[in-house]
Amino acid sequence: MGKIKDGISHNLALFIAVCFVVAYFAFLQFLSPALYCPDSYYHISVSRFIKDYGPRYDFHWAQISTFKYAFSDKDFLFHVLSIPFLYLSKNIIFAGKLAVVFFNIFFVFSYVFILRKYVQPFLAACILILPLSSYLFSIYFLYLRSITLANIFMIFSIYFLINKKWIKVFVLALLYPLAHISFFTVIIFAFICEIIRYFCKKEFFSHNLYAVILGSVLGCFIHPNCPNNLLSFYLNGFLVPLHTLNNTGADLARELFSSPARAIFIDNFAVFFTINLVFWLLFCLKINVSFSTLVWWGCTTIYLVLGFWSNRYWYQVNILFFIFFASFIKDWGIEKNRQNFSKRINILLVAYFALIFIASSAGFEDLKISMRHKIADHIYYEDISRWMEKNIPAGETIYHTAVSDSPFFICLNPKNNYFVVLDPIYMYYPYPKIYALYRDLGNGKVRVPAEVLRKVFNVGYGFVRKDRALCGQIKNDHVNFKILYENEIGIVFKINKTC
Repeated sequence: MGKIKDGISHNLALFIAVCFVVAYFAFLQFLSPALYCPDSYYHISVSRFIKDYGPRYDFHWAQISTFKYAFSDKDFLFHVLSIPFLYLSKNIIFAGKLAVVFFNIFFVFSYVFILRKYVQPFLAACILILPLSSYLFSIYFLYLRSITLANIFMIFSIYFLINKKWIKVFVLALLYPLAHISFFTVIIFAFICEIIRYFCKKEFFSHNLYAVILGSVLGCFIHPNCPNNLLSFYLNGFLVPLHTLNNTGADLARELFSSPARAIFIDNFAVFFTINLVFWLLFCLKINVSFSTLVWWGCTTIYLVLGFWSNRYWYQVNILFFIFFASFIKDWGIEKNRQNFSKRINILLVAYFALIFIASSAGFEDLKISMRHKIADHIYYEDISRWMEKNIPAGETIYHTAVSDSPFFICLNPKNNYFVVLDPIYMYYPYPKIYALYRDLGNGKVRVPAEVLRKVFNVGYGFVRKDRALCGQIKNDHVNFKILYENEIGIVFKINKTC
């Protein structure tokens, strides 16, 4: 009878934890009238384009970009799964928020499913909450971006690789290239898994490798934008990292930057503290680590190393690491007397969680500050977008100083065209000289901006943020420019035909 009551209470704890995580992020999502990430505006827009035009259409909204002649929807499956929410609301921003909550719920249930393979419900509930202590995990979880769907594919792929479910691995490998550009990482994980399997069990399950390679290749070729998707993979998977490593100064990777080590350790305190705890337990108790634990650690290590190169990878670290920790706890629990283990773990858990969330208070403050900044910023962008939709003639190509401007405009003013969207690599690759001029223009390094805008870029209208040097040039040139609209973030201008 006692075991039944314990089972019910543990399942109740897991249910409460799931509800808490979902409610917490849903509350934060709907706390803002705007979406939290510029790219989120692009993603919900593309879902609308697929809904209205089908999977293949002319992406004319990015005029100076590979998107104009070789568009590839690298997040196609993610966009398709977001389409139903456009039928639930005519407000595209609200529909985007519903989609975020859906992917949040999808991820939470997927994560719990994997955790439950290693630990009992109460411990799964505790581990589920741990990633929330990281600011970077929390802020990425609020974005409408395909990386959340990719992370679901990632954790299931690793689990099925461990358990030699090669058919399921093949299906996931087939779908992954339709969802995210990082699909090739599953091939790396397959090699890690089989190398560890060979050293641990003297066995090499080649079916996993065949399944993941064949699935990935077929997934690339069944993509509706093939072969353009291969170009997109080359640009993002090879060219951007290459330019970043060589420090060419082209500024092609907006997210491939890292915080100082101190900030990394503070924001990911739960990860590094738990790593330290695991090493001490291994040293003191001589726990026999299982094959699955070693695989999860091997896969985590890839992102752990990348995290010191780019902040974006701490999202994956906080996901993979705590599955590794759950697997490690299972290894520890098997070798202990159940009753003694349960009594000791309660004391350890209380101290462990108290220390983590006290130390992580700075992360929650960073999240609050970031949310406040993004909300204000994006509300002003929406205001600019809606003004342009009402006042600028349809079909005009509008200049903008940064790739992060255009997602708002494409979403809320699709009747006009822009320069480039998502990443500057899409402009730099086909037009390197124009890209250099584009950067110089925004930074105020062009002596007569109106002449370049009219004769080189062939535009009559533009938008510039107030924090860009070009804004001051335009405001001081009353002969060539007319300011049409202004708010706290930037100005919309028209280029006089006299120039």
